[in-house]
Amino acid sequence: MNEDSNFSVQFLLSHNLPGSVTRLTADTATVLAKLGIPTRVLFPAVDWWDYKIFTLSRMRWPGRSKELVKLAGEMLTRVPVRRTWCGFTYHPVHPAVQARRFLATPSAQDWPDQSVTVVHPPYVVPHLLKTMLRPGIAMVGAVHVNLEKAMLSEPPEAAAWYTHWVAFERFVSMPRYATSHDAKDAAERLGIPIRKVIYNGIDLDLFHPGDPVSRQGPTVITLYCDPNVQKGLQVGLEAFKGLTVEKPGIRLCSIGHVTAEQGLLFDRNYGYLHGEAYADALRTSDIFVYPSLYDGFPAPPLQAMASGTALVTTAVEGLREYAVHGRNALVCEPGNADALRAQIVQLVHGHTLRERLRANGPITAEAFSVEHSSRQLLEFLNEVYEEQHDGVAAMVGR
Repeated sequence: MNEDSNFSVQFLLSHNLPGSVTRLTADTATVLAKLGIPTRVLFPAVDWWDYKIFTLSRMRWPGRSKELVKLAGEMLTRVPVRRTWCGFTYHPVHPAVQARRFLATPSAQDWPDQSVTVVHPPYVVPHLLKTMLRPGIAMVGAVHVNLEKAMLSEPPEAAAWYTHWVAFERFVSMPRYATSHDAKDAAERLGIPIRKVIYNGIDLDLFHPGDPVSRQGPTVITLYCDPNVQKGLQVGLEAFKGLTVEKPGIRLCSIGHVTAEQGLLFDRNYGYLHGEAYADALRTSDIFVYPSLYDGFPAPPLQAMASGTALVTTAVEGLREYAVHGRNALVCEPGNADALRAQIVQLVHGHTLRERLRANGPITAEAFSVEHSSRQLLEFLNEVYEEQHDGVAAMVGR
């Protein structure tokens, strides 16, 4: 890396809420900052502004007027207050990483010439088209999900949103990477070219096996609970309902969001966890269940593997590229609660199989460190930067 280069990286986010993209951005930005790359995060004052406006455009009066009032209230109450990027709150971010807030869409000053911007979905980019006409602007798009399945998802508003997003993506000439080969293939079938596949990485310093002594007692089975339909929460809950006949030899836990009624199914509801608290919950679980219906390259299954927890999951995008049935996980088809439950029961009673999965999981996770994925991303960003700025020296391998 040239010491006199002003090359920098920034991440454009669509919301200021904790979630997978926030975690990935925080981890990657930290690695880049440690490498000496000036790194900045652009985040909105109003969460997912494009989605709100798109949803309003599809509504009829008087429903639209009510939503407009709610949006106005959010603007008045949240915009003045939420001045800090939530990544700083929920993740250990390197102190050199900076953040800049924009109101609804970024302004011209948010695009320094000596930078590459990673645009994380579901940020729709029609308002970036004029910016991209300016010479020297380097932007990279990231595809984290199977867009074909997203366009057919529930509820109908979500499917319409993804369809709207894909329509614009087809017209934007932007180098893109996908987080799995499945996501890449789906995007290209939709007419969205993908140049690279870069897997999401995880923090192996945080996620690692715990003390075996802590696993004494009932078998702890933890369900990943994400209310987004694509994450398969209802299928997971249905699978867990049948496990109650196994008690008192098991203990059921949930991580994430569950309603009060859903929470009655579990012995413990952790809620939404971060950092060490989340890693500890994984380490003290014997079995981790991730019931996704479709995905991109999800981190929770890998985090569970790295923590030495036996994984039960579904054959969805990303997972198919590292989860091997019977070797490091038990894998069934998405949407099948009976099959999911049967695999959980198999691990409850199959101690030898469970120990094999627990032993092989951390070995698998070693190949997916955030340091490795960040360096791959940096190489790609440098490639794009050099295309925009001839003669710029390589940023990697200093």
